[in-house]
Amino acid sequence: MSMTQSYNQKSLRPEFQAALQEALHHFETPFYAYDLQTLRSRLTQMQQAFPSAEIFYAMKANPRLGILRRLLEWDVFLEAVSLGEVHRAYRAGFKKTEVLLNGPVKTPAILQELAEIGVPILGLDSLADTQRVSQLLPGSRVLLRVNPDLPIATHDHLATGRGESKFGIMPDDVEKVLAAARRGNLEVLGLHVHLGSALSHLEDYHAGYAVMEQLYRQHGPFQVLNLGGGFGLDLDPASLAPSAIALAERLGAELWLEPGRYLVAEAGVLVSKIWGTKHTRRNFMLLDAGMMTLLRPMLYAAEHPVIPLYKGKKMQVWDLAGPVCESGDILARDVQLPTPKEGDALAILQAGAYGSSMSSNYLDYPRPLEILWNGLEWEVLRRKQSWEALFADEI
Repeated sequence: MSMTQSYNQKSLRPEFQAALQEALHHFETPFYAYDLQTLRSRLTQMQQAFPSAEIFYAMKANPRLGILRRLLEWDVFLEAVSLGEVHRAYRAGFKKTEVLLNGPVKTPAILQELAEIGVPILGLDSLADTQRVSQLLPGSRVLLRVNPDLPIATHDHLATGRGESKFGIMPDDVEKVLAAARRGNLEVLGLHVHLGSALSHLEDYHAGYAVMEQLYRQHGPFQVLNLGGGFGLDLDPASLAPSAIALAERLGAELWLEPGRYLVAEAGVLVSKIWGTKHTRRNFMLLDAGMMTLLRPMLYAAEHPVIPLYKGKKMQVWDLAGPVCESGDILARDVQLPTPKEGDALAILQAGAYGSSMSSNYLDYPRPLEILWNGLEWEVLRRKQSWEALFADEI
C-alpha cells in the first residue's frame, strides 16, 4: 500500500465530524479536538477483551485532566513516568494505590518529594534505581521492569524491549536486583515488561510472554504480572487476550496492562487551516499547525491519516507544511486532497496520543486549544496558552 493510498481509508464518526465543522465557527485553529464516545468505545473494547485485568492508562499519551477524570469514573488506573505526571494524577483525583510510576531515572529529589505527596507503586528499572528506593523509601510496593532482549519489530525509538534499549533489567540480572529489593525491605509485587510501542505482530508479544513465564517460574511466585502496553492501533485486543490471560492464570498472578495510545489516538484530531499553497518541485499546503503542534511525524516518521473539512473539485497530491523555519516541519507527505482555497480546514487523524503531550513552545508558539465533544457540546479541556503564561517563568 502506498502512502498516498493510506491517507484515504480513515474517517470520523459523522456526528463528531459535524461537530468539528461547527467548532470551526467558534475556535481559532490550530486546535486539538477529542471525541468522548470514541475514547469510551476503545476502552470498552480493551476491557471486554481483558475482563479480569487491571488497566493502567499510560498518561503520557494524553495527560489532560478532563480525560483523566473520565477514566477515573470508568475504574481505570494510571501509569506515570515522571514526578509531574504523579502530581497530575493526584490532582485528577487518583489515590497513590491507583498510580504506577515507571521510568529509568528516579533521583533522590524525586523520591523525597514522593515521600511528601504520597508514594505510588514504583516500577524499578535498574539496580541503582532499586538501591536508591530501598534507602529513601523502604517499604514501597514495587515492580521490577525486565528487558526481554528481543528483536522487537517497530521503529528504533519505540523498541524498548530490545537488548540495546536503555530500559529494564536484563533477564540474567533479575536475581541480583530482586535480592537487593528484598534486602532493602521493598514489597516486590511482580515483574513488568514493556516490549515497545505501536506493536501489531502477535509473535512479538508471545516471545515476550515466554520470557516472562520463564522468569516467573525461576524467581516467583509473584502477586502481579504486568505485561505493559504498546498495542498497535490496528491490533484486535481479543486476538492477544487468550495468551495473556492464560499466562497470568498459569502463574497465579493478577494481570496488569498499560494501554495508552491505543485508547486515545483514534479519539483525537488536530484541526488546522490552510493559508496558502505553493509549488516548488512538490506541491505544498501551508498550515497554521506544525512540528511545534504535532511532533510525531518529524520524531518517528509517523504517518497520520488526513481528511479535508472542505469541498473542492480538483484532486492533487500534497505535502502538508507547517510554519516553522525547519525543513523537517512537514506533517504529512503525498496526501491526496482536493485543491483548497485560503482558510479551508483539514483534520489530522489519530492525533489524540502524543500530540498535545509532545507539543512545545518552539519559536514561542503558544500551545494550542484542546476541546472535547461530549455528544452534546464542546468542553474546553485546555485554553490556548496566553502570551502572559508563555513568559511567566522568565525573570
